[in-house]
Amino acid sequence: MSKEANVIKFKPAEVSPDSEKRLQLDSGRQIVVSSADQGELIRIVEPGGEISLTVRMTDAGPVFSVKGARLEVKSTETLSLEAKKIKIHAQEETTINSEGEMKIDSAKKMDIHSDDDIRVEGKFIHLN
Repeated sequence: MSKEANVIKFKPAEVSPDSEKRLQLDSGRQIVVSSADQGELIRIVEPGGEISLTVRMTDAGPVFSVKGARLEVKSTETLSLEAKKIKIHAQEETTINSEGEMKIDSAKKMDIHSDDDIRVEGKFIHLN
């Protein structure tokens, strides 16, 4: 059973600096589109006023900021991340699992640090 989605058609309009347009959703959330000195913004604002998604259009391209209890990205094929720098920070725990092979390659020096024990387990451990 599928429902037909309501399509909202936005008409092109002149947007003056510091202008803001709001679209109220049935859930109480709002989609806010604004243009100001800091750039063009698209935000999803929760009923309590918290901003859960921001898309900021910059000269270098769009910047996405997502805030929520959980973020899921799923792909049936490949998920690729490419950037000058990639940082992952967890406050409690980080887990990486693979049901197949796993490779970690570095073209330069690689550091591994732990304030606690480091455990390496495997059928054979090859060093050098």
